Amino acid sequence: MFGKKSVVLLMLAMTLVLGACGTKANDSEGTGTGSATESKELNLATYGVSIGFSKKDGDKLEGYDIAVAEAVAKHLGYTKVNWTTADMAGMFGMLDAGKIDTIANQVEANEKRKEKYIFSQTYIYSGAQLIVRADDDSIQSLADLKGKKIGVDVGTSKEAYLRANDPNNELNITTYEDPSVILNDVALKRLDAYIMDRAGAQLLIDNSGLALKKAGDPVYTYEEAFPFPNTEDGQKLRDSFNEALQALAEDGTLTKLSNEHLKQDISKAD
Repeated sequence: MFGKKSVVLLMLAMTLVLGACGTKANDSEGTGTGSATESKELNLATYGVSIGFSKKDGDKLEGYDIAVAEAVAKHLGYTKVNWTTADMAGMFGMLDAGKIDTIANQVEANEKRKEKYIFSQTYIYSGAQLIVRADDDSIQSLADLKGKKIGVDVGTSKEAYLRANDPNNELNITTYEDPSVILNDVALKRLDAYIMDRAGAQLLIDNSGLALKKAGDPVYTYEEAFPFPNTEDGQKLRDSFNEALQALAEDGTLTKLSNEHLKQDISKAD
């Protein structure tokens, strides 16, 4: 009898030890409540081709969009940000499919997009700006471009604006995937103008070293923000982003990051 009791007690003791070990292992992997190694990841997408906003250099992304998104993630307690690069159509496709949480890439919060998505509060105040050759004073507005060639980034709201406001096809619209190529084509007289985001226009011109300039007032003005699916989870994440963006605006972080990457403060309305 003594031997049988010893075996039973030994088996019970081993069961308790293994159970305790199993609990500890789960906690170390981040599944236990309150674990120091618990992971909280944010999945974001960006284009990675815009100097000052979102530019990919090797494996590193830098710019105002990137810095603001990383600051928001840090404020909200995310332990890691996973970045994916794609063009604008691809990014919205990933957002629709639930593969990313939001887009950090100068996303214009226009009325068309608001029919489908909900947006965070504004963190970029900008407009659509025409870029022309430095010696060309003939172009000040879209009206001056009738019968002429204008370049635009493919799949953007600016492309949509040009087509919507050219009912008689008087503009020769050419789309591009790489903004740097558009600038070269303007300088080489293959294009008469390029329409782009005003906030980064001067920085892009300066970095190109080309004889170009901004022409006239913005074609139209707009605000840019983070888009989210119009779902319960999307609304919760949007509200969290708003809380973080408000805090970063009030403590001067947005102004600091804007001046650092763009040499101007685009986080506030003029």
